[in-house]
Amino acid sequence: MAANPFTFDRPLPADELVDRVAELEQLLAMAAAGQSVRLAAPRRYGKTTLINALAEAAWQAHEMVPTVVDLSGVTTLDDVVLRITRAYERGLDRGRTRSVWRSLRRRGTTSAQVGVPGVASLGAGVAAPAASSSLAALHDALELPVRVHERTGQRCLVVLDEFQDLFTVADGLDGVLRSHLQHQSASASYVFAGSQPSMMRALFGDRRRPLFEQARALTLEPLPAADLADFVEARLAAAGRDGLLELVDGLVEVSAGHPQRAMLLAHMLFEQADDDPDALPHAVAAALREAGDGLEQTWRFLGDGKRRVLGALAAGHPELTGKAALAHTGHAKGTQAGIRDALAADTLITRDAAGAWRFVDPFLALWLRQER
Repeated sequence: MAANPFTFDRPLPADELVDRVAELEQLLAMAAAGQSVRLAAPRRYGKTTLINALAEAAWQAHEMVPTVVDLSGVTTLDDVVLRITRAYERGLDRGRTRSVWRSLRRRGTTSAQVGVPGVASLGAGVAAPAASSSLAALHDALELPVRVHERTGQRCLVVLDEFQDLFTVADGLDGVLRSHLQHQSASASYVFAGSQPSMMRALFGDRRRPLFEQARALTLEPLPAADLADFVEARLAAAGRDGLLELVDGLVEVSAGHPQRAMLLAHMLFEQADDDPDALPHAVAAALREAGDGLEQTWRFLGDGKRRVLGALAAGHPELTGKAALAHTGHAKGTQAGIRDALAADTLITRDAAGAWRFVDPFLALWLRQER
């Protein structure tokens, strides 16, 4: 039997990008023009795969040095510096640019001192004495695009992934970043990518913040049904699983265009027998079992009010401040609107193209209907 071609537990390789052609072309064009972008998408929505595809395309099309900095779970200022410098080391590890990294390292440009305590707050513009070397190392790392451009004439594509996690380290780091970004129009193009769209909007849409209107917004939507179906069908057919092809449209409908959930469903469908008349329901049940621990944890950390509103949505009341939804929860309209907005900020729900509320994760809706 052929190996299962559907990966669901990690980002897909760049060459396995499902659709997103328009988004990739838009990102590449803006990067080539020196335009900064903020890319927002819920977790497991294909953001990392798109970023990796962009990094490769930027190098192939424009020889832009790809520098992808993963800031997820970052805890200290030294950790930030280390991740930035390692990203440049990886990005320069190709062809003639390998010597550039060696030169930068020899001249001390990347000599961040690791182990110094992080900054408690930079908001006032003054670092604590114990953190001064960490802050200096950060300023040094943020100047790397200029150093690379001086040596090669090439622009860097700097992707700061899970950008919102940077602000768990210290206040005021967006000001530190802007102090460099505003002088790097010739040397760097930035992509600020985050999995908390509401926080990303606040960072770039609040005129009191240093990065106000410093990047164009791009939000990832659910995958188009036709493109997703084509992707799944092609891999089933290549593996000789023609008996499952007629189930692909149903799989796509259940996944609601959620990239990771679609791959999980496709993986579980591949495990079913071609002649099983209940192959799709069995695949859905297997996928829900696989996702069950995460769904249970999400539910456990929700308060009663949020649980009630999600229950109303799962029961088929997409107008969450309408009479039917209010009757379901017992909330006053103002209370319900506040909870709804909090759930949206948590990326548990969002509006569809028609303005109706829906679950970001279709599995959460299925799980609630089965378990609650």
